[in-house]
Amino acid sequence: MVSIDCLEIMAADMGAANPLPDIKNVQYIHAGFEVTKNVTKEESEHLGKGMINTVLPYMIQDGYTRDKKLQKIKTVVLENEFLKAVFLPDYGGRLWQLFDKKNNRDILYTNTVIQPCNFAILNAWLSGGVEFNVGIKGHTPLTCEAMHCEKIDEHTVKFFEFERIRKVNYSITAYLPDGSQTLYIRPRIENTSDNEIFMYWWSNIAFPETEKTRVIVPANSAIHCSYQEDHYVVDKTSIPVDRGVDVSYSMNLGASADYFYRIPDAHRKWIAGVDPNGVGLLHYSNDFLKTRKLFLWGNKRGGRHWNEFLSEKGQAYVEIQAGVATTQLEHLPMAAKSVWEWTEGYTSINGADDYYGDWEQAIARIEKVLDEKIANGAVAPDKLADMPIATQGELVHTASGWGALENKLRAKQGKIGVSAFERYPEVDDKATADFRQLLEKGYLPCPSVEETPTSYVVDEFWRDALKTSAKTEQGNHWYTYLQLGVVEYALGNRNAAKDAWEQSAKLSPNVWAWRNLSALYKNEWNDVQTALSYQEKAFARKEAFACLSLVKEYAAWLTGLGKDQQWIDTYSTLSEEMQGNGRLQVYLAIALLHVGKPKQAAQIITKDFILSDVKEGELSLSYLWREIYTAIIREETGLTGEVAQQVAMEKYPLPYELDFRMHG
Repeated sequence: MVSIDCLEIMAADMGAANPLPDIKNVQYIHAGFEVTKNVTKEESEHLGKGMINTVLPYMIQDGYTRDKKLQKIKTVVLENEFLKAVFLPDYGGRLWQLFDKKNNRDILYTNTVIQPCNFAILNAWLSGGVEFNVGIKGHTPLTCEAMHCEKIDEHTVKFFEFERIRKVNYSITAYLPDGSQTLYIRPRIENTSDNEIFMYWWSNIAFPETEKTRVIVPANSAIHCSYQEDHYVVDKTSIPVDRGVDVSYSMNLGASADYFYRIPDAHRKWIAGVDPNGVGLLHYSNDFLKTRKLFLWGNKRGGRHWNEFLSEKGQAYVEIQAGVATTQLEHLPMAAKSVWEWTEGYTSINGADDYYGDWEQAIARIEKVLDEKIANGAVAPDKLADMPIATQGELVHTASGWGALENKLRAKQGKIGVSAFERYPEVDDKATADFRQLLEKGYLPCPSVEETPTSYVVDEFWRDALKTSAKTEQGNHWYTYLQLGVVEYALGNRNAAKDAWEQSAKLSPNVWAWRNLSALYKNEWNDVQTALSYQEKAFARKEAFACLSLVKEYAAWLTGLGKDQQWIDTYSTLSEEMQGNGRLQVYLAIALLHVGKPKQAAQIITKDFILSDVKEGELSLSYLWREIYTAIIREETGLTGEVAQQVAMEKYPLPYELDFRMHG
């Protein structure tokens, strides 16, 4: 049975998207890595390949807060007599809950709140359930975006959307027939273009973590990825015992880590999570998903705090994942005009069988569970790809208009559409409206320079269309050149981007072009003085102070260049709402520390201070706390150097509430 319902849950709003285009300032996609000699050439063949320089055409999603209120969130529900699967169509089609009706329990870790945090390439991300990751390393750009949804029949629903970086259609079809104790998920990725592209896929499954949670997988070795502050270390290790520790029990490890399990080619592909009562989750697939992974937070304070920061006090989870590549630091080539398609099974483990003894015996016990499931009607791993699952149905939820616009664009070029399977609906949304006009009328409309940009595009077609627009009477204006600069930058044409943004500002002085020029000179050419001059141009106009994203960048600039008093003075002129922003308060504390006022900085960075957008792996609060109290100790005692720092940390230890350390 399929139903459209709503979930009443404490949820934080997503807020407005960041209107500033990503000009090499999203560090998540630029993180480096080192590979030890234990990793073979074959295993490291694709490491680092297919990485992107910018998240354009997407906008960063950093407008959320931690102000949660009771909300009704739309759900698409698929259920039979055994299982109830709840999907969130407005959050990437995430499988939010998989409930075992016969045993009255959740099979997945189901978060009790919806709280965006800074984990994905566009920033915003949620923990819990199953997240479907397509396209690019990390968490998909669509993880907090709406998906189109079709009801296929009473047993099947499908979510789909156009992914704009790789320019592919991707869909998630969920199938739960009557009498089935297994939920089947069939992802499909379509590259209908004439070009080979790089592709990525991981199904990220959250599973509750207890003191004795064990993750079992039919493997004896793994690629181990540990988190350092500025890069990853990729190594190879044996499992379940790594460096004397049984890592199949996640709570045995202190620091956050990834284990990418090397399942033998001939073996059935599965992974299981179990708790001390012998109940849990079994995930399996056909061989297309060759790798399984465990991500764990570790049992030190930073990892424990991250669990609760993403949810509520006392909650904890691990992720058991399935992907197409050896690790998540790589992308695989996907041929032109090709389709990737596979099927996954999600089912419960119920019983008091002992999964806690010898590793090989534990593997054998899960193999027996899988065999029993198959004997009772579950589709075997080697038969999953051949399951007859319908794909066309009734549209019950709409998302963006980008898929339909891309189809129009390709039709104009005489090319085939985005998908041979999906029928993208016409959607009258603000994000695509300007570009629909550009496509249909040949010129871009001209908004006021005080209006905030709502979207961007990236493609040679759009570049040429914008150049054509600039030659028309209606389209020769600042906004055409602003958009042209964004396209040129994303295509790698930095000088052309500079020229376009300069022309934009010449036609109508505007903070958006000046900001982009500033970011270009700083992030790509390391010309700090020219970059700063453009920042100052932007902030000579009052509308710059109305954009929180611009003010955040300005604060980072001033405190990073020793202009701390200027930032302190600027902060005092901001609106009360903007002064309440945690990131701006961090910069204020930094500035106060720099000008010799650590006690005033300490009044800001207290144990109750909240930085809503603190990033995965970010240690700014730890460092700032240490520097503030080291400076205070120096003032009070005259101590210097490491001695002052040691005394400060003994007298003023880092509060749990500010501890986001993942590295041990």
